[in-house]
Amino acid sequence: MIAFLHTSKIHIERFENLVRQFDKNSITKHFVYEELLENALKIGKPDSFSFVNVVEKIRKYNPDLIICTCSTYGELSEANNIERIDKPIAQYLVKNYNRIGLVYAADSTKNVSKNLINKLAVEQNRNIEIVNCDCTSEWIHFENKDIKKYEMGIAEKIRHIAPKVDVIFLAQASMEGAKKYLTDIEKNIFSSPEFGIKELMKKT
Repeated sequence: MIAFLHTSKIHIERFENLVRQFDKNSITKHFVYEELLENALKIGKPDSFSFVNVVEKIRKYNPDLIICTCSTYGELSEANNIERIDKPIAQYLVKNYNRIGLVYAADSTKNVSKNLINKLAVEQNRNIEIVNCDCTSEWIHFENKDIKKYEMGIAEKIRHIAPKVDVIFLAQASMEGAKKYLTDIEKNIFSSPEFGIKELMKKT
């Protein structure tokens, strides 16, 4: 059984569909703890105490694999021996590109994603430049469940950094829909869900 740890209900359908795309017979269970991200945004860093408690609850179901789909909790995921959705795509980007546009809408994600890229760059002996694309002003639309406005706002900000980078990395799973407003952009735009599920399911 693959257990997903989400911080928004919006991710359930997307990740369920991705699993079915690669394996129609896999058993999945989705756990949503929106307060984890809410707490992280309030205190300015991941809520480690609550996260560990949540992980222990999920482990009681004896899953074969636990995947955290919230980038904010990426480092804590690794520290607690569960998979982070953004690591496979980050490994690919560090290996293949030099200037990475890091797009984030939650402040709590910025440093976690940046740390991941820098850590992988050291491991791969790569010299990577990170160009930040701050979309935190758009997060209010996600909270208000105005997903179209959220995605369009992110797309507009990406247009400003696109000429300065080799590739664009949507650091949060919730941003993936912004790609449909950027079909005219020549730079490759990557998000974590599809790439992550494809790689992580190899571990089951």
